[in-house]
Amino acid sequence: MKNLRWGLLAAGTIAAEFAAGVEESKHGVLEAVAARSGDRAAEFASRFEIPKCYGSYEDLLADPDVDAVYISTPHPLHGEWAIRAAEAGKHILCEKPLTVSVSEAEKVIEAARVNDVFLMEAFMYRLHPQIRRLAELISCGAIGEVRAVDVAFSYNFAVPRLTDPALGGGGIFDVGCYCTSLSRLVSQAATGQDVVEPEEVLGMARLDENGIDEFAFGLLRLPGGILAQLACGFQLTQDDHIRVYGSQGQLYVPKPAWIHEMREPKTSQIILTPEGGEPEVIEVEATQGLFAREADHVATHLADRQAPELTWAETLANLRTLERWRAAVAR
Repeated sequence: MKNLRWGLLAAGTIAAEFAAGVEESKHGVLEAVAARSGDRAAEFASRFEIPKCYGSYEDLLADPDVDAVYISTPHPLHGEWAIRAAEAGKHILCEKPLTVSVSEAEKVIEAARVNDVFLMEAFMYRLHPQIRRLAELISCGAIGEVRAVDVAFSYNFAVPRLTDPALGGGGIFDVGCYCTSLSRLVSQAATGQDVVEPEEVLGMARLDENGIDEFAFGLLRLPGGILAQLACGFQLTQDDHIRVYGSQGQLYVPKPAWIHEMREPKTSQIILTPEGGEPEVIEVEATQGLFAREADHVATHLADRQAPELTWAETLANLRTLERWRAAVAR
């Protein structure tokens, strides 16, 4: 496999993490970076020894040496630049959420299909060995019939973009998307279905004066008779966790793959407690950083145009769930 030449479309904090991941990857190289400011792009390029830097996204998309772009602009700009990247013939890895609406996501997917390019939403946690092992334990019946899932991703830090409605603010889009994705994955593993959506979505949130959800709670009724309890936010500290309850025991993940410390190669734990038995600690080793794994995953599945864990149908199903949760808390 030849190296995939990456162009970074935006030069923020998450782009820096991805750039470091590409440097560690087996099949990727950093070719170019673009930012709204030429100075910012130049500083970023110098930091990661990237050969080219551009002061506009258009110039990066016009570069014939860029094979794939990583889009990490503010949420409302994802759709526009993903479509323009597809039209430029570039393969696309776009930060979550792919767009801020289902209708716009459908346009991005159609652009990828028409222009025959790879497209994946960057839910890097789904590629972590911990999450894959969790799904395996569920699907093989380690806790019997799955009945409920409890998942939380929340912190207390007011990032300016999250308080701005024009930038797609709110905790549900920023971190609640992981909660909906994980709970749906549990249902998929339990039922053997490729993609599921909740039959019912309820929710409550604390909203600021602009209607931004500072922290929110959700309740989903999922296929397989599974109930999911979700908690997310950027103005409330909680312990991030995953708990899956079954008829014959439960699974507990004290440090889910999405938290910052789990992005590096290290061993994580899944605790399996059989009904009436003693807890068993299952250790899962990750030998590659999560962003490096993500970059290699794109390269591996480039010819398929979709990644098996993160198909276009999966992206749309999660966005539909997020729209329903946001609608529920807005009532």
